[in-house]
Amino acid sequence: MRKNNFDILRLMLALTVMFFHIGGLTGNGLLKLAPGDLAVKCFFVISGYLISKSYLKNSNLYEYSKSRFLRIYPLYFVCVTSCFFIGMFMYSSGAMAYLQDGAAKYLVANLAFLNFLQPDLPGLFAHNLKNSAVNGSLWTIKIEVMFYISVPIIYGIIAKIFGKKITVAVIALLSLISAIAIEIIVDKYGLSESLKNQLPSLMIFFMAGAALNFFTPSFLNVKYLPLLLVALYFCDSHILGKIIYPFVVAAFVYIIAFKTKPISIHDRIGDLSYGVYIFHYPVIQFMYHFGMYKNFYIGFVSTIVTVLVLAYASWHLMEKRLTSHNKKEKTIPNSVSDAV
Repeated sequence: MRKNNFDILRLMLALTVMFFHIGGLTGNGLLKLAPGDLAVKCFFVISGYLISKSYLKNSNLYEYSKSRFLRIYPLYFVCVTSCFFIGMFMYSSGAMAYLQDGAAKYLVANLAFLNFLQPDLPGLFAHNLKNSAVNGSLWTIKIEVMFYISVPIIYGIIAKIFGKKITVAVIALLSLISAIAIEIIVDKYGLSESLKNQLPSLMIFFMAGAALNFFTPSFLNVKYLPLLLVALYFCDSHILGKIIYPFVVAAFVYIIAFKTKPISIHDRIGDLSYGVYIFHYPVIQFMYHFGMYKNFYIGFVSTIVTVLVLAYASWHLMEKRLTSHNKKEKTIPNSVSDAV
């Protein structure tokens, strides 16, 4: 039985990111207020907890790599290539010109998780309100993959020397120091804000989640949620608050996942979170491109329905089948469903 709320929490987080992007890509001021950044940080905390637990239960490197690949890459491949071929169909100058004008670079770069090298396709979404990026959510997948790579190094090499608890605590401390240092340097010298959303800065959220496997805050319960929500609102606004912010996010995730009444959605609809996350951005862009958001409510409803249908189909037709082998490997119930 699933005695936690990771499934519903991940779905709510994915929907939060979608609402945030709808606001940003369509200019809706209300949805811009959705805590998209917090949702992404929560995803990293969840991933840190579940991936670490999965690896600690079964440290076979082949099985670990296989399960990670099957969980994240097939649907990622479908999303990237689908946009590529739709863009080719919509391009007016022919397939060869399409490839030469940047589509080939887009395909290679995005399939290699190097989305920042070529985020857009020739002519596609060029007149959209916000930008022409095909899928602005994919940058987190690159970070997630780097987390996956780090786990065997952390637990398979470093932890064997210093012990699991000390290793996790030290890496968490070092990643926190790095995050604060990068924050100060970026603000002081006017560097790109994107540097704050890379490694090693984001590693602290993954490690905060990983630490929940060794340092369980059993004293936390639902009554602390209002206090945590206030802390989440204020902590990320100054340097001192940023020191405790990752741990407040981890505490928030812990309470929702383990201290609230379990709501089972996995057996009813499946795990739609990854599908919602990976499809929503291009769906919003296409809806805006074809004028659906001339009436915001029509565009909003159309986007939600389309994304949920795609997520449902991708889970039942692809994701569930590709990851079903993990059930035979006696890994933890949620370990194959942690990706952003």
